[in-house]
Order: sequence, then C-alpha cells, then structure tokens
Amino acid sequence: MVIRNQSEAETLQHFLNGERLWSWPNGRIQLGQTFPEVAIVNRLVREGLLDQDYQPTDAGHSALESWLKLAGPNSFVPSLQAVAAQEPPSASSRP
Repeated sequence: MVIRNQSEAETLQHFLNGERLWSWPNGRIQLGQTFPEVAIVNRLVREGLLDQDYQPTDAGHSALESWLKLAGPNSFVPSLQAVAAQEPPSASSRP
C-alpha cells in the first residue's frame, strides 16, 4: 500500500483532515473545497488507505507518512507534514 504521487497524498490528506466526500447532482464529487479525481479516491479505497465509508485507515496514515519521508525536501508540502505528524487513531477510539 503505497501513495504514488502528490495528488494521491493531497487527496488522502483531505480525508485525514476530517473532510467528507459528497456528490453533486451532475455527478461531480467534492471533498471539502476540492474536486478530487474519482479514480484517485477509488484507488485509495482499493489499496486499503480508505475504508468503504471513505474513512482513513491506519494504513492510510502510515502510507502518507512514508510518502512524505520518501518525497524528500523538494516535495515539501507543509500541510501534509502536519497531518503526518499526527498519531493515527487507535482502534479503541473508533465508534
């Protein structure tokens, strides 16, 4: 389970920030203030980085943290680093 590019990292970041996915009547999906590519969201679910309810998994948090480490300083995105610094939710804190 690996994040392949910055678009996937940014999309996962939005989910980790608590933004929710919803759809417009015209078929567009919106995540917070952004309109992510459906293919990216579907891939994150297939890879287990998001669950079937589009909630971030522990694997998703770990993948984002790994991506940030591998991306290096040239791909530094401050908001992504802040998310990676957060601890993943524990299984006991889930409803």
